Amino acid sequence: MGHVWNVEVDYYYLPRLSGMVEARFERRQLHWRLPTQHTALILVDVWSEHYITTHLARGEKITRERIAPLIETFDRFGAQVIHAPSPNCEPRYSHLVPDEAGPRRTGEGRDDWPPEEFRSKTGPYAELGRPQEARDEEFERIITERRVIDDVEPSEGDQVIFDGDQLHRLLHAREVYTLFYVGFAANMCVLHRDYGMRAMAARGYDVVLVRDATSAIEMADTLDNLEITAASVRDVEVGVGYSVLTGDLIESAELA
Repeated sequence: MGHVWNVEVDYYYLPRLSGMVEARFERRQLHWRLPTQHTALILVDVWSEHYITTHLARGEKITRERIAPLIETFDRFGAQVIHAPSPNCEPRYSHLVPDEAGPRRTGEGRDDWPPEEFRSKTGPYAELGRPQEARDEEFERIITERRVIDDVEPSEGDQVIFDGDQLHRLLHAREVYTLFYVGFAANMCVLHRDYGMRAMAARGYDVVLVRDATSAIEMADTLDNLEITAASVRDVEVGVGYSVLTGDLIESAELA
């Protein structure tokens, strides 16, 4: 006998009818029974260091209390666990890329429009760029040396990918079609990496955000109430995929 996730996932219901009012756009649930062998937990940028110390502190707590138990549950019930720690971590973890994932995309064939100087806001386009503070040495060290946090760091036998093509090839080989996302940041890499939720939903996968196992990078006027985190969850539920709570997912695993 195999295992299934017998779980309810949340989404926002937007009727496609004329004369709608926003008060009718409400959160609803779908009941799914998913064979665990066809699902994967995708860990995005669960880093040991970050130049934003407040964001890192929230992430460390979430990793210990939410992400680590999810990894244990996915392992126990025969579901895939796949680390996606960003391409600049490749030197540290490239030996853990499964054969089925293949090589990382190298970027050949990039279009030459808009011009490179426009994209980089240099030369005649410099005045169009946002003001940038100079990067200090510690910032550069963090970007260069960061790794996956100790609590969930991948080791021999674990799976790591560095771009969307690698993830797609691995999921195809393992016959996985439903992806549960955790990690950081909810408003950036989790949603927008080429292995993030939007890109993988566009490839046809069902994507589910574990909404208490992530956090956004907040701003001065949103930090107290974590408003960007809440908005990122709503963004997923409205137009990208679904969401679920850690405890509900863990408790949903049962024998088929």
